[in-house]
Amino acid sequence: MTYARFFVEGELPDEFRERFMKAVRLRAMRPLEPDEEELERSGWAKIGEPFVVDLAYDDVFFNEYVVLGFRTDRWAIPGPVLRTRVKEAEAAYLEKKGRERLSRKEKAELKLMVSKKLRRQMSPVTRSVDLSWAIGEGVVRFFSHAQKPGAAMMELFKKTFGLTLVPESPYTAAARIGLDKAQEKAWHDLEMTCLASGGRRVTDEAAEEEE
Repeated sequence: MTYARFFVEGELPDEFRERFMKAVRLRAMRPLEPDEEELERSGWAKIGEPFVVDLAYDDVFFNEYVVLGFRTDRWAIPGPVLRTRVKEAEAAYLEKKGRERLSRKEKAELKLMVSKKLRRQMSPVTRSVDLSWAIGEGVVRFFSHAQKPGAAMMELFKKTFGLTLVPESPYTAAARIGLDKAQEKAWHDLEMTCLASGGRRVTDEAAEEEE
């Protein structure tokens, strides 16, 4: 298993466990509904059980850790299906009205109507990524390296806990460890070096993010 590490910046508030528990419940995942305008939503769920969103204390706190699932739901209607159904709806509407053309507004309204109808016949795509926050270390381990879910998780983390996450990098790791003056000078004199060349390797996860 691989994970991305983030450093937590900021001080824990007094009675943080009680406050964090309320904040997590407030931002627990709220499943998407077909008639909503929102096409994608993220929220907290029980780690390892993404469809459990009614969170208890023991679901969130494990010894000195906060453990959560970062769940994202999104509607993913296949493009060819949507286009076909929209054309059918447009043709039926024109026949009913005895007209030959639709206005831009009518086209948008018909597409939205068809989309909502298709959503009622399917379920949104659900993805969940585990998260473990070692409170004493001030380190969050997020079990994905994909950029999009990582950025969304950082935003939700800040809204929930009022603390900022800083992605681990050689620079942030060095700053966290602490360098003396000589080491700082040597660090700033370093130049970036490319250790790979040629073709670009695309992982399954990266390919999914680009789609």
